Amino acid sequence: MARPPKPTALKLIAGNPGKRSLNKQEPDPTYLQDLTPPAWLSDAAKQVWSELAPAAVAAKLLTEVDVEPFAMGCVAIAQYRLATGRTGEDAVKRKLAVDDKGNAVTDENGQPVYAGEHINPWALVQSMSFKQAMLVFDKFGMTPQARTRIAVQPQGDLFGEQKTGAASYFS
Repeated sequence: MARPPKPTALKLIAGNPGKRSLNKQEPDPTYLQDLTPPAWLSDAAKQVWSELAPAAVAAKLLTEVDVEPFAMGCVAIAQYRLATGRTGEDAVKRKLAVDDKGNAVTDENGQPVYAGEHINPWALVQSMSFKQAMLVFDKFGMTPQARTRIAVQPQGDLFGEQKTGAASYFS
């Protein structure tokens, strides 16, 4: 799988190591001002939004065009939390043996007989939602590994004035 393209602002901060031509028409969306979660989110996902969105905006990671993917990440975290609660300590469940009438089989001491083990379905939901959340929030630079690839430092112009933001590189 090929690497995703790096935003122009990050290429400039890194000194454009590949020396390829830069996109001077890359969009520079407005940072999100209204932190109201999208109406379609579940209550649990809205709670996650309320926890994460202010920090993402403060870190300048969340823009107006990023609302939908960010909301999808909030859904994944809400599902992860639900699955973690439902899975509990039992990632593997034991299956009771049943007779042909559907009654549980017991041994001579009256203890249930188990026919085998299976993975708790909530453990599968937990695993899948974890992967989804990590994928989405990695794209937003919200993991320690992702932050190592981002450097936010204001660039000065020829006259010593500091400029910030991607738009300042193209003026």
